[in-house]
Amino acid sequence: MQFEAGRAQDKQPNQEVELKLTADREQLDRAWASRLLATRAGREAVHELETVYYDTPDERLRRRGLVLRVRKNGRRFVQTVKTENGGASGLLKRGEFSCSLPSARPDLKRIRDPELKRHMGLILQPELEPVFTTRFERRTRKLRRGGRNQPKAVIEAALDEGEVITKAGRQRLVELELELVEGSSEVLYDLARKLVGETPLALQTVSKSDRGYALARGETPKWVRAADPEFPSDITLDRALDGIFRSCLGHWLANHAPVLEDDDPEGVHQLRVALRRLRSALSVFKAILPQEDVAWINQEARWLIQSLGPARDWDVFLTELMPPLQAARPDSGDLAALTAAAEDARKLGYERARTALRSGRYTAFVLDLERWTEAGGWHDGEANGRFEEPLSDYACRLLRKRHKRVLKEGRDFERLSDEERHDLRITLKKLRYTCEFFASLYPKSKARPYLKALKSLQDELGHLNDVVVAEDLLGSLHGRGDGSNTAALRAAAGMVIGWYSSAIDASRPAMVRRWADFAASDPFWTRG
Repeated sequence: MQFEAGRAQDKQPNQEVELKLTADREQLDRAWASRLLATRAGREAVHELETVYYDTPDERLRRRGLVLRVRKNGRRFVQTVKTENGGASGLLKRGEFSCSLPSARPDLKRIRDPELKRHMGLILQPELEPVFTTRFERRTRKLRRGGRNQPKAVIEAALDEGEVITKAGRQRLVELELELVEGSSEVLYDLARKLVGETPLALQTVSKSDRGYALARGETPKWVRAADPEFPSDITLDRALDGIFRSCLGHWLANHAPVLEDDDPEGVHQLRVALRRLRSALSVFKAILPQEDVAWINQEARWLIQSLGPARDWDVFLTELMPPLQAARPDSGDLAALTAAAEDARKLGYERARTALRSGRYTAFVLDLERWTEAGGWHDGEANGRFEEPLSDYACRLLRKRHKRVLKEGRDFERLSDEERHDLRITLKKLRYTCEFFASLYPKSKARPYLKALKSLQDELGHLNDVVVAEDLLGSLHGRGDGSNTAALRAAAGMVIGWYSSAIDASRPAMVRRWADFAASDPFWTRG
């Protein structure tokens, strides 16, 4: 995908802008030797760095989105306070406030910035204590890139190797960091994209501080729900597009590490939700987006959703559909055999999902999409004159249109076929994401009842779809194993299908009531 120069912002004062990439040491060495990271003079600096991260016993700094550290570099000590990621993507954008110290002990009196002090709140010097330490060798190169009518930038490339150390244990640390010193972030993305094209590098979305806190607590990265954008009533389409795509990317990449490092089913689910929100945003704004861009983003998002699909489907089967049967028939050997086979299938699903997230295709997709968002790639289409239109006008028209489509597809709800209900569920999901994108433009008291009715109906239809998917999953298990095990799987599959066929028949009246509640809900986007 080729990009024209767009609106990517230059680095602001006191702002850290960086990308982190990881791989095994051999691949990182290969990337470090690439001509893409070569300097004209071939200069490279090597430093042994030791950094101690501090917080209060109740982690008030962490809870306020702040990181306080003191780094020793030779005989120098530097205190740094970083604010939480300001760019909702793999491109970390964090406020960074540094000062020199005479020793390794932090000194809160040296923090001068009024806004930062207000954000920190009341923290007394004696409250601070070490949480964890990082020790690593850092090799750095200063790169000057761009020119000849192209954006320019100065980038510091750093290869770090060492470890994170806590009372709970140690964790190896190896990563390649590209930090924007000055200039446009477009150049940073272009460099990373070319580098990934040469060497199979993966994104590292977890900072050193996040890893240190997780190791100190004995935790793995936790999944994150979507944070719907909050828009002022007079926001333009241009700024809304920026906010919505950043929201989708932020939700997506916040769940990247949980899928790789944790087995909580919600991580895969939230990552898939993030991708579906992204595709919904493309659909919402399709009329004003460059169609070529819509096509490639949709294609890559669809591939990734499909790669995550088996893991999610088996998660739902094992955590939502099987427990009621297991509780009703705890001594069933057939159900136990089915559960074991499903667990094996789920493991294979997670292997597929994690392979996708470590692939060059995935990393390239993220980098391309982030660059597109940073550059305001929607300006490359034919709708430039519309981007100053108020979002409220566009939102009202679109919500009205999608609401009418749902009512049309749901007409004669009781007589809908399974296929028609499936289509209605997808249309409802698109309406829900659209509502969530735009809900902040309207009073919560009006939006809440409508969204509640919509979600209840969607949940009912979603459960019905889960059962349909489960039948396909059970069919895929036939033929695994041999002899009595195969017979047990078939017997258990019949038990599951029979159980849920009966449950679905019993739930139809409630489903019809959910539809009636939704159809009677007052649209919250009407004026007056």
